[in-house]
Amino acid sequence: MWSGVTRSVQQTGSFCPLRLARSAAVERGQGIVRKSMEYNPTTKGEGQLKRAVWIVVGIFLLIGIGGAIALYVNWNERGRYLVYEGEARAVIVRQNGAIGKESIDELQARIRKATGVSLPIVEAEQVESLQLPETHVLILVGPGPMTEALGIRGSDFDKEAYRVAAIGDKLVLTGASNAAIFYATSYFLDEYLGVRYLWPGELGTYVPRCDTIALPAVDVTRRPEAEQRRLRASDTGPDTVRWMNAHMMGSRSQFAFGHAFTEWYEKYGKEHPDYFAQPPAGERQVLPERVKLDLSNEAVDEAIIREWRAAGTPDNWNVSPNDGSGFCVSAGCLAMDEPPGQSIEAIWRADGNLTARYVKFWNRLLGKMRAINPKVTLSTYAYSSYKEPPQGGLRLGEGMVIGFVHTFQAFDQWKGWSDAGAKLFLRPNWWHSGAIAPNLMLHATGDYFKFARQNGMIGFDFDSIMGYWGTQGLNYYLIARLSVRPELSVDDVIDEYASAFGKASSAIRDYIRYWERFSVETAYNVSAGNGATIDPAGRFEAVVKQYDLPSSPLNSGWYTLPYLYIDSVMQEAYAYLDRADKAASADEAEVLERIAFLREGLRHLELTREVVRYGYEKTRPAGATPEQFKRMSEELDNYRKQIASRQVIWYDALKASEKQRDIPTVPERTKGWNTSKPGGSSGAELDEAFRGL
Repeated sequence: MWSGVTRSVQQTGSFCPLRLARSAAVERGQGIVRKSMEYNPTTKGEGQLKRAVWIVVGIFLLIGIGGAIALYVNWNERGRYLVYEGEARAVIVRQNGAIGKESIDELQARIRKATGVSLPIVEAEQVESLQLPETHVLILVGPGPMTEALGIRGSDFDKEAYRVAAIGDKLVLTGASNAAIFYATSYFLDEYLGVRYLWPGELGTYVPRCDTIALPAVDVTRRPEAEQRRLRASDTGPDTVRWMNAHMMGSRSQFAFGHAFTEWYEKYGKEHPDYFAQPPAGERQVLPERVKLDLSNEAVDEAIIREWRAAGTPDNWNVSPNDGSGFCVSAGCLAMDEPPGQSIEAIWRADGNLTARYVKFWNRLLGKMRAINPKVTLSTYAYSSYKEPPQGGLRLGEGMVIGFVHTFQAFDQWKGWSDAGAKLFLRPNWWHSGAIAPNLMLHATGDYFKFARQNGMIGFDFDSIMGYWGTQGLNYYLIARLSVRPELSVDDVIDEYASAFGKASSAIRDYIRYWERFSVETAYNVSAGNGATIDPAGRFEAVVKQYDLPSSPLNSGWYTLPYLYIDSVMQEAYAYLDRADKAASADEAEVLERIAFLREGLRHLELTREVVRYGYEKTRPAGATPEQFKRMSEELDNYRKQIASRQVIWYDALKASEKQRDIPTVPERTKGWNTSKPGGSSGAELDEAFRGL
């Protein structure tokens, strides 16, 4: 079946990988037809395209899949190439100043890394004077006079749409914006060069080597499927921006999310204390940015509507409750709850079920606002005490958009919100669990992402890429990749990642499996308001209970490091990397660097584990001194600065995260050095302090 491809490659050298394959063998033979059928014409020529499709289909029927692919490759041998046996056969044309500059630079750099050939970049007005050979291809990146001459105008594209088309001697990579042009470029590099953006930076960019790149038979107009694609990241450096763009992160959505009332207590607290949640007797109000509203007070509706009117009554308004605990226990609020009679303390501490009160509030508010603007929608989270779907026939009014914050086990809950009338965004906190450790719940999270996509997901917003690329980078790559290539399986993506390790790919695949098994057996809880348990019998729950450690997903990962990542666990992980080093060829310098990258992630885990062990009073070894801890903390900090330059971690993001969570990795966040008695805050006390109670 594949003999035609093999012969062609042998005749002309090494072709860059033509992405005819998806995840199933049957799709391999359909690739060329699919590329033609995907075309969404924005200009004339639709009839010619249809005839071409039927010709290709006829070829497949007459001579079989293998022969058709052989014919396709041999056609390119007699046709056009970007690079042929190490010789440039194309130029990249800059048409419109700085528009598309990032895409031009990226295309040139990836082709150079693949083939060793640097394609020239020329200005549009220079092309005629160059007197290029007839066999040369003009690569037109972005809009401009030469693409317009082909009938392709930027104004013809919907927001975020892009087009990749081979038209005669021209390859067009274009779209209506710089982001869309980059999407077109990354589509081409993915499909026809096999480029994989595993993590930010040059080392994380895998480009298979070859000496020939054929001009493909392609004409597709697309835009990313989800209307919002967001992987939050505190790092905004050029390598991170490039990684995001390569995975087509972006948005065309009008829907706004985020805790909407964080400034209300400062703004209205003195004059309108009735707007805010009533605490139980003897409890003080929570932190100002976390104070909740009294949903039974319709004066709250009027205040929201006043602010909305002042903003011009836009078509979407965010009404997401504030984070944390401190939910209202006034008589009016309690009367809105279903089921009634819940514990006052549980409600206040975010342990109740408050979905009904919030749905009733949102519906009431939506009705009033739609009387003013019939098109208005309200966006809000399903989170914390209101993350479970409504019961008993309670439905959402038309126009409610829900950002779903739950675990990767919440299949029924997702469907419940959808059945109740919500449009759904996936908004998980999964990547906060496990601190800096290799917590790789790959199949669980990847399969849930695919489920959400297949069940009405209109966008996603992950909080957050924490920057632990040396230990958790595959988490980030998996979701980014499934967003762009939803037809891939989780195993397909793992295989892609491992393939960047050359002859060591098998050992790296085993390394990944090891950590995924460990992660499943550990079963960190997940932040969905309070911690949501994944497996009551998991290692995480066991050590938290046995040693009275914090259980909040946002800080517990650090405190459990000394108990979960013991020396024997780490030694087994290092053994897989040792195997990978031995399997890699001596001439695979980049592969050896990637293995070292993963090894540095483990070393960072070990150093952090020991600093936390000495920094937390309850786990501190007898006889430890402040001076000893200071030396360890400084060693860790120096190592972090060193590996941050290689993207193993994001230094600033990690430091900020530990400060926010009050993790004892620096002297000023440690306690108990001047007492000989064992002590220290209990896990529950640390959790309550962190939650603002």
